[in-house]
Amino acid sequence: MPPSNTSEQIVEALVAEGVEYVFGIPGDENLHFLEALRKDGRIKFVLFRHEQAAGFAAAAFGRLTGRLAVAMSTLGAGAMNLTTPVAHAYLAAMPMLVITGQKAARDNRMGQYQLVDVVDVLRPITKFAAKIPSGQMAGSLLRQAMMSALGERQGPAHLELPEDVARETELGPLVSCRHSDIPVATQDSIDTAAQLIQNASRPLIMVGGGTRANRPAVAAAVRELIAQTQIPFVATMMGKGVANEDDPNYLGCSIMPGDYPNCAIQAADVLLNVGHDVMEKPTLFMAPDDGRTVIHLNPFAAQGDNSYFPQAQVVGDMADALRRLTAQLTPNPAWDHDGFRRLGKAMQDSIKRSAADASPPAKQGYLIATLREFMADEDILSLDNGIHMMWATRNFNARQPNTMLIDHALGSMGISLPAAIAAKLVHPERKVVVLTGDGGFAMNNQDLETAVRLGLDLIVVVFNDASLAMIAQKQMLDGYQRYGVDFGNPDFVAYAHGYGATGHRLDDPAKFRAILDQAAAAGGVHVIDAPVDPQQNMALMMEMRSVDCHQLLAGGGR
Repeated sequence: MPPSNTSEQIVEALVAEGVEYVFGIPGDENLHFLEALRKDGRIKFVLFRHEQAAGFAAAAFGRLTGRLAVAMSTLGAGAMNLTTPVAHAYLAAMPMLVITGQKAARDNRMGQYQLVDVVDVLRPITKFAAKIPSGQMAGSLLRQAMMSALGERQGPAHLELPEDVARETELGPLVSCRHSDIPVATQDSIDTAAQLIQNASRPLIMVGGGTRANRPAVAAAVRELIAQTQIPFVATMMGKGVANEDDPNYLGCSIMPGDYPNCAIQAADVLLNVGHDVMEKPTLFMAPDDGRTVIHLNPFAAQGDNSYFPQAQVVGDMADALRRLTAQLTPNPAWDHDGFRRLGKAMQDSIKRSAADASPPAKQGYLIATLREFMADEDILSLDNGIHMMWATRNFNARQPNTMLIDHALGSMGISLPAAIAAKLVHPERKVVVLTGDGGFAMNNQDLETAVRLGLDLIVVVFNDASLAMIAQKQMLDGYQRYGVDFGNPDFVAYAHGYGATGHRLDDPAKFRAILDQAAAAGGVHVIDAPVDPQQNMALMMEMRSVDCHQLLAGGGR
């Protein structure tokens, strides 16, 4: 039967676009839409315990699939709780559709109660935002929203659905979305880039966050380029896994200016920057006189600023551009990569040193190494924000695209658990592990209940140091007194049990692998409380700030 009201028409359009999930919390103003979802039955509604978590899950679903999930809320406070994940999706280029309820457009008898101009609030952090004024306009506005979210540089779109409009029976036409291909790069730009790289002395490839979109052809083309040219490469945090980081050409993840990979970035005379996204926290800082040529390869032109102004650009479909560029390149005996390879070895030696100590209290490097051994190449590690993310992105070699979920654009805390829930819904056949600090875990850990209710298999590892460890380290490094960063934690084992999950306390780090294996074999949701050594954080920060780049590049020791 054709849809008989606006809510049913919206559900019909979402089904046609391939939407599988609506994540959110219902309220008075969206009950009609929720009922349309229930009656139709083809889209699953997943109740989260907080709108922020629902939004993070929708964004992660978009990142992993390239398709839309919907984050749904009521008006007022519910809609305001979505602002953080919407901003996250906007900065990190993750497609999602946000549908918020609203009071009746023509017969509001509630005055200003809960009334916020949600469309105007979300407009600066969405690609498209509009109120649906009538049933006749619903179809066209929904089409615009979905095409905007999925087209070009992807991101969130927002529609506000007043409760009286949701019930309207006079409907406009429903036109299906048509998504165009990304244009290809010009041959002149490919030729210029190839000549710059071929004639360079120390070319280097940097794999950025824009490559991790759900386009397998891009990752395959990046790997083909590296395999044919044997040019060393580094990855940004959000570019991890696009290229296989067990490749001997991998120099490490670019995290801090002083660390080993960034020595190579500074020493390169030609840097091919693949998938650079200005929204990702930069570790590449250009200067007009630094003697380095940067090639920007991306579907979108560079937005030049005072730290990023590439001298050459290849703008177009990345997979196509990379394949055409690779066809013009051959390894050049004049390339001098000996210094880069010393940097790569020093990076791996550093990781091995930090992985070797299994003594209590648990050392972060040892735990990360154990996770890497436990997880298969295609398994997914979902990270929160905090110093644990620095440990993981530096020490955990990702081998497949989209296997490390990271927010290095908005820098949200509380993101790891809801993102992992979405990842498990997308890939039920894979192991999904959450790695979080105790600070980030506290922000959305109520959605342990959501994971239990959905019957998911998840392992949550909490680095427990009873503090905001990253901020504490920065206070110390900046010469400030430690202040405002310490707190008390609940008993995480008992807390997990309270939600129907299984809790484990890691009293002996050497038993970590056994606990992981036990959790994977048992299935269900498991929380591992892992007290960690805070002294290791300062040791890591100091090493990353004290690398002797000149000596390593010139042939000396560390």
